[in-house]
Amino acid sequence: MNDLPAQPFKGTALALVEAAERLFGEHGIENVSLRQIRLEANAANNSAVSYHFNDREKLVRAIWAHRLPALDARRREMMDLIRAEGRETDAAAVLGALVLPNYELRDAQDVHRYAAFFRHALRWREGAEIRNSQLYSTPASGEAMALYFALRPDVSPNLLSYRLRHGTCTFFDMIFERDKNVAEGLAVMPEREFLAEGLGMLEAICLRPAPSC
Repeated sequence: MNDLPAQPFKGTALALVEAAERLFGEHGIENVSLRQIRLEANAANNSAVSYHFNDREKLVRAIWAHRLPALDARRREMMDLIRAEGRETDAAAVLGALVLPNYELRDAQDVHRYAAFFRHALRWREGAEIRNSQLYSTPASGEAMALYFALRPDVSPNLLSYRLRHGTCTFFDMIFERDKNVAEGLAVMPEREFLAEGLGMLEAICLRPAPSC
């Protein structure tokens, strides 16, 4: 992530990042024009996105960079608690450290905008490649991934990473659907049960035995 700023975004750049996160989360990475992002951010300059981020890929990287400090701080807390309680082999705790910091990011309306964005970013070919290169971008993420791999030493890290990417997409699809149902006044599963179901599904996808030859 050497091409990302070391300080928080401000002003127009921040407005563009937040607008892109909302629109990408709602419609997908490829289905939103840079013009739509500029208008959503109320940026007057027609070249605002190009000026601040050059292109779509840099904008996706910027969203990750914007959210990384909060995600990393929360994941660090969770990893410290896992080690303090001796839960390094607890699948729910380890998987929770990988995905729950993303779930806990909400906007002022209590909507999971980042999780919605993330599910599309992981499905976007360039986004998946960027994310794979960032799995060890912070010590807390690296530690969480190491514990995850240790849960299934009979399965290759490449396959475990593949499972985690697709399992995470499904989990975040569930979050997006739940937010939509809440917004429409529909009945939803209580949050505690919802998270238990999501983590249980993730465990079933990610930690199944190695394929038989």
